Amino acid sequence: MTESIYNAVGSFTPYRPILNSLLTNDAPSENGWCENALQSIENYPSLYKNHICPIAVKYLNIIKVNENNHYISNGCKYLYYKLYETVYNKPEYIDFTYEFYKKLLKEYISKETNTFEDNTEKINDDIFGKLKNLDELYDNFNKYKKSEECSKGSCGCAKKCVHLYDTYLSECYKNYNTPFCVELQKFAESFNEYLRENNGCNKTIEELKLFNKYNSRIAIIGSGVVLVVIVFSLFTLYKVS
Repeated sequence: MTESIYNAVGSFTPYRPILNSLLTNDAPSENGWCENALQSIENYPSLYKNHICPIAVKYLNIIKVNENNHYISNGCKYLYYKLYETVYNKPEYIDFTYEFYKKLLKEYISKETNTFEDNTEKINDDIFGKLKNLDELYDNFNKYKKSEECSKGSCGCAKKCVHLYDTYLSECYKNYNTPFCVELQKFAESFNEYLRENNGCNKTIEELKLFNKYNSRIAIIGSGVVLVVIVFSLFTLYKVS
């Protein structure tokens, strides 16, 4: 897989209202593609045929209008994340959900877009839990930036971010190079940068601790400095010779 599903979580926000509107407004319906596709998968839940599959197809039809492969790719990952949520703590449906998702990509999406091989990472309960917490972090961060209400105003949203982030500090201090911890560090960098410029909570919210001392921005700048030094050295050697 070329890109971890964790990388997409920060981009989940625009897909949430799309799927939510379908889940709340659409009555169960039949769909020809769903009828045929599900027949090839053993022991599929009846809920998929008349409810989940038709909604998934309608959702994909909406996001495909964008015609941006990166946007569609992240939208597919969001769909799988939400599909898994429906079977969380139901181990008998986890494999089916994965097979159903792969079939959606291969037969309903990839024929038109010719991509999405990076969208087939199988989710388990551990991955789902981390995805859900990352999603909650970004959701609360967005609410904080928009000054929306949480338990104690927008500052309550920021406090939720701090509390949830801190629960993973021990894990990521030990191994900060895992895909999840890399994405968590990116979140912390964005949160801290915003906090420095817009801390309207009377400084009661402190910056998140970075478990990797070399944050992504420093790494990029450092690489650029090294490149400049190399070019300058080569130029100097050329003049001397």
